[in-house]
Amino acid sequence: MKKFVIILLVMILVVTAALTAVSCNGNTNVPGAVWANGETVKYDIMRGTENLGTLTVTLEKLSPNSEATLNATGETYKINSSAHGTRITVTAQANDGTEWLKSESIMDMFTSIASYRKVNYNGSNYELKSRYEDKYYYFSINGGAEERLRVGESGFVDREQLYTVVRAYDLDAGYSGQYKIADPLSDEVVTIGVSSGGETIYNYEYTVTNFEGTVTTMNTTDAIVMNFARTSTPQGMAITVVYSATDALEVLGNPAGGGFAAGGNSSVRIPLRIVENDITYNIREITCR
Repeated sequence: MKKFVIILLVMILVVTAALTAVSCNGNTNVPGAVWANGETVKYDIMRGTENLGTLTVTLEKLSPNSEATLNATGETYKINSSAHGTRITVTAQANDGTEWLKSESIMDMFTSIASYRKVNYNGSNYELKSRYEDKYYYFSINGGAEERLRVGESGFVDREQLYTVVRAYDLDAGYSGQYKIADPLSDEVVTIGVSSGGETIYNYEYTVTNFEGTVTTMNTTDAIVMNFARTSTPQGMAITVVYSATDALEVLGNPAGGGFAAGGNSSVRIPLRIVENDITYNIREITCR
């Protein structure tokens, strides 16, 4: 199966001192969080026609001006934003139930606070705890001493959060930007460039479930292609993420739950497909509450 899980760790699936300061190229027209209070997306992990397992990504909005616990570690962090925070959990699981990856991250509005990752795949086994403070990314691997990397005051994003934070921009207008990501395994900070690959039609059957339990089957969706690649050598192959076009798909959460921020309680610009080398993640279902 090669190292698709490790590649996933370098890129995936949500950020910076303020979202308007995340991108380094001046794109500041940001509509706000475009995901519901609760959003769960499941993907088929594919190599060619072979189904290898399931990737599950869950977003949960956190109440403003509150304390949030990183469930994986029990550590508590302050949500200072008057809007909201977001918790992101990601799991990659083989069809036989083996868990390759489990991660959790928290952000205060659009500021990365802390994250946790556990990997058990093909000889790679480790636990990573990390947090952001001032201009630094602090991390500990397998319970070892805490180390740090300088990420600066803006333009950085936690690797677990990148695909999500990009959703907040107007992708339909041809967004481009750059993000700094701390890579503790190689002890460096890398810059990822994001650019538009234009419009496309996403052809893959998946189901959409809104807060009322209404299920809709989708077969084709208007979409936008976004490319992610290192800006320095070795660049490697670009990773492609296909997002639903803004007006093509809106999944409603419960209006009574409140939206916390602009956009209300619904999800748009949803990652439909992620292509990393020879591994493709195709959306199978999305549920909002």
